[in-house]
Amino acid sequence: MQMEVTCRCGWSTRGSKSAVIAAVQAHGRNEHHQEITPAEVRSIWRSVEGSGAQK
Repeated sequence: MQMEVTCRCGWSTRGSKSAVIAAVQAHGRNEHHQEITPAEVRSIWRSVEGSGAQK
């Protein structure tokens, strides 16, 4: 099972739980100058079927 997060800005990522947490944290820091906790990522992700990461 993979997780997916789509940001309000349109950016999205999909992958394992740890990969999505890392990608969202990097995106938040680099694009929005925000620090995002793993708990915040878990509160917004959704599970998806399929494979392959998207960024």
